[in-house]
Formats: sequence, structure tokens, C-alpha cells
Amino acid sequence: MNNPLVFIVVEDRQNKTLSLCRESAARAQESLVVLSGTDGGPGYERLCSSYVHLSSNTPEFEKVCFRRYFLLAEYLEARPELQEFVLIDSDVLLFRGIGAHIRRVAGKADFCGSLMHPDDGWDPCQISPHVSYWTAEGLQRFIAFVLNTYATPSGRRKLRAIATRFTNRGERGGVSDMTLLHLWAQASGNMAPINRVFGGRVIDHNINGGRNFQHHEFQVRGGAKRLELVDGQPCLVTPAGEMVTALALHFQGSAKIAMPHVLHGRVRLVGVITYLIHMARRFKNWAFGRGLIAPRMPPEGRLADASAPK
Repeated sequence: MNNPLVFIVVEDRQNKTLSLCRESAARAQESLVVLSGTDGGPGYERLCSSYVHLSSNTPEFEKVCFRRYFLLAEYLEARPELQEFVLIDSDVLLFRGIGAHIRRVAGKADFCGSLMHPDDGWDPCQISPHVSYWTAEGLQRFIAFVLNTYATPSGRRKLRAIATRFTNRGERGGVSDMTLLHLWAQASGNMAPINRVFGGRVIDHNINGGRNFQHHEFQVRGGAKRLELVDGQPCLVTPAGEMVTALALHFQGSAKIAMPHVLHGRVRLVGVITYLIHMARRFKNWAFGRGLIAPRMPPEGRLADASAPK
């Protein structure tokens, strides 16, 4: 019989989001480890020395995202008995049955991450690790792939070509750890999405909007996926009205303020909250366009190009 999966958050800040993530793991009866270190070791130093910045986010932000894999590797090196784990972001809530579901959906893969099926001919070449299954061997192979890609001319050419596609479309983003995850998963045969509906259950890619693995996969209420509570578990609703049990929900960006409401069963408030956020954003954009709001200067020493949430 397999041992229970260990869930790991790499987060060096103590905040409300992390507290809610911890509480959800305890309620789901899953083991959660928080790695709060910031020293990625010699491997991370090698990456920083060859890193080429190709993102609209700041270099500091992107490097921190890469750093977590090196921190994970150091943690696993000291624990050879830990051969598999689940990496999650702190803005994720877990629910009953998540560990067993991930084992089934990941199968015998070395990695299983969250992605969206390309549409309209546009593939951003990204896999999100916000809920991702890993083996220890898979993590080592991914780190070697990252180091090799940034250190070689052919690898850098491939990354620049992807960044150019974003530029040509006028899209924010570019190359990030999610890009490298996609390239490695594709090359290593680990492309099965962890966020696909499997056995009437699903892991959420992003609570904002109805898209999950497929386009328009779930109904929307307000600015987020419609949530209903069934036997104490949150469920997403398909366009045909079928209930799909959500075992993990990802509250990206400003949707984080809805996390406590969902954790404590007030799921319908998510639609109201995200609708108000959406309207406030629309008003701010309108007011800015009319010149009613002056542009804010960034604080001294801070880069003006703020990091986009992942």
C-alpha cells in the first residue's frame, strides 16, 4: 500500500493565504510541509549565472519561481525516503480525497501539472505547478533540463523564439518556469494534465472564469467558476448542469480574498466577490482612460513593471 502523499508549499512569507492553505490541508487530512528557506544552493547559483530574462515580469520574480525547485531538491536530498510529493501554491485550497485522486490521475508519471488546452491557434507553452505531482527522480531531471536549456545556445534560441511569439501577439508573459515545465514535460512524456476531469472529480486550474483544461468547461457566476456545495464538498458545474467535485481550488490574483469564504462553506459568495472585483477593475480602467485617475509612481527602488500573479 502506498504511503500518503506529502504536500509541499515553498513560501518564505507568513500571510493569511498560507494560513488558509494550511487549514484546508488539515481539514482534508493531508500532510502539508512549508519550506521557507531562500538559499537555493549551488545549483540555483548556476542558473542565475546563465539566466536570460525573457518575461514581462521582473527578473527577481521569475528567479524566485525557479528557486523553489532547487529548494525542493535540497529538502529531498536530506530525506531519501521521500520519493514522491505534491507541490502546491499557497493560494490553493485542498479538500477531502485530494491525495488519492492525484495518485490515480498521475498514474506512473514522473510529473503531472496543470495546463489549458490550446485554442484559437495560440499555445503559450506553459504548465502551471500550482498543484503538481512529482517523483524525486522527475524533479532532478527537470532541474538538469533547466540548467542545460539556459546554459546552451540551442536552449536559449528555443526560449527566445517562444518569447518572440508573445511579443508578436502583444501578450504579457513570456518565458517562465511554466515554459520550462512545458518543454520538459513534452520531451519526457509527462504531458497528461492533472486538472482534467477524472472519475467525476477535478483539480482547478484557475478559479477565475469558466476555463479549466478545456475552454468553457464550467459555468461561471460573477467573475469565477460557479461553485455549489454538495455533502460539504465544493462542486463545479458543467454547461450541461452536471456536478463535478472540486478537490483543489486555485485562487489566482485578487480572487484570493474569496478563499476564507470557500473554506468555510460560503461558496456562493465567490461569484459576488469576483463580480465586484471585475466591476471595480472596469471602473478603474474607465477612470484612468478619462484622466480622472493619475498614474501612480512606483515606490523608490521598486521596479515599475509589477509581477503578474501565477
